[in-house]
Amino acid sequence: MGHVTVVGGCRAKAPSTGILASSLAVGTTVKLMEGGTAVEYLVVNQGIPSNSSLYDASCDGTWLLRKDIHSERQWNTSNVNEYETSAINTWLNGDFFNSLGSVEQATIKQVKLPYRKNGGSGGTDQSGSNGLSCKVFLLGGYELGWTTSDNGYFPVDGAKLSYFESGTGTSANNKRIANLNGSAAFWWLRSPYTDYTNRVWRVYSDGNYSNNYASSSYGIRPALVLPSNALFDETTMLLKGAA
Repeated sequence: MGHVTVVGGCRAKAPSTGILASSLAVGTTVKLMEGGTAVEYLVVNQGIPSNSSLYDASCDGTWLLRKDIHSERQWNTSNVNEYETSAINTWLNGDFFNSLGSVEQATIKQVKLPYRKNGGSGGTDQSGSNGLSCKVFLLGGYELGWTTSDNGYFPVDGAKLSYFESGTGTSANNKRIANLNGSAAFWWLRSPYTDYTNRVWRVYSDGNYSNNYASSSYGIRPALVLPSNALFDETTMLLKGAA
């Protein structure tokens, strides 16, 4: 008998049938509820990214990335490139998380994410059990397939997700392009530019990398991790909960 989960004040039996998250191929489109609307997300990785020791066990699951850009927002209102204290980290784990459906809120994993502590210049790359605790996050440059071989000012704050390709070729860049209202647009990463205290890496509208001031407004693509036993409805591909 499935366990009983309390959701929104109601007792709902955990689902026992559906498509298991861990069985979904990378590149599959699923749906999560945002503000009462079903929104498409891409499966971008299964398990620990590239089996990297930069991630602790909390990151072992099904990684989802919003297919389209949610909105354009300032990375940080104070123009400081410290992700852990940034306006965007606060928004993702506050107002945005609270806009998700009750099933989504109950199922999304709390993870410890590799990140650049204290920002770019003078900061240090953190990983494993020293990662940043969060539920929703921006992806990092390494997770999209770039490394310090592409640009020496990327922090080492992750490892490549299976959906993305390494380098700066056309095929790799095409995987990184995202739309806002039907047109390709810039979108923020969580990676600060390591030679400055006020600049952050972003994805250009053609899928290549660039950077700009943290107080600038660019696209936001929320990412999150679900447990491997999360279930999706076979017909709608909407998240049902965890088995």
